[in-house]
Amino acid sequence: MNAPISPPAGSPPDFPNLYVIWSVFNILILIAIVVLVFWYFKKQSNDKKRMFEKLDSILSLLQSKRND
Repeated sequence: MNAPISPPAGSPPDFPNLYVIWSVFNILILIAIVVLVFWYFKKQSNDKKRMFEKLDSILSLLQSKRND
């Protein structure tokens, strides 16, 4: 009943060094977030520019009708 416990046979599995892969993955996520932020602000800027162009065209049409 009090038999000694024998150590397990074999060796532990060899796990690859995941620190490098994890670091690259984190850097890629950071780059993707920065790219998405720049894309969002560029899109907002283009939308504002397009809106001001439409307002300019409306104002020019209204001004031409007013002068007639």
